[in-house]
Amino acid sequence: MSDEEDLVLKIFQEYAIAFQALNPAKILPFYHFPAMLISPEKVAVIGNPIIGYFGFKKVMKELKQRCFSRSETKSLKVQQLSENLAIVTGLVIRYKKCPKEEQETVLECFNLTYTMRKVNGSWKIIVGALTETACPSVPDAQAAESQLSYNKV
Repeated sequence: MSDEEDLVLKIFQEYAIAFQALNPAKILPFYHFPAMLISPEKVAVIGNPIIGYFGFKKVMKELKQRCFSRSETKSLKVQQLSENLAIVTGLVIRYKKCPKEEQETVLECFNLTYTMRKVNGSWKIIVGALTETACPSVPDAQAAESQLSYNKV
């Protein structure tokens, strides 16, 4: 991996860590606007940080209601397409732990493909696409249940 690809990966990992705080203000600096997020259910265009704040606030509120505890990214790969364009792919596993539960369980899994653009010397997200996938090492019934609640970002 080149130094620039390492930098893209580092910035994406920082984004993934920031997302876990479920605070929209922490992730907005990782985006270049307008940006687009794509899931099997819908496409959302984020025209500016204000739209992004309220959109992510809704998504994060829903995750809190579903007892989101943390995310894990796996198999992250970076492909640099040009001097200022790169794609990050990988798998996200989201976990939940509700107050009355003793242990953490899988909430949902999805593949990610994020396109990042170098803007003023910093890599920013311009397009994020999430696609369904089975959760690794999860019984089929639990994986199917998590796919029914597959959601968002």
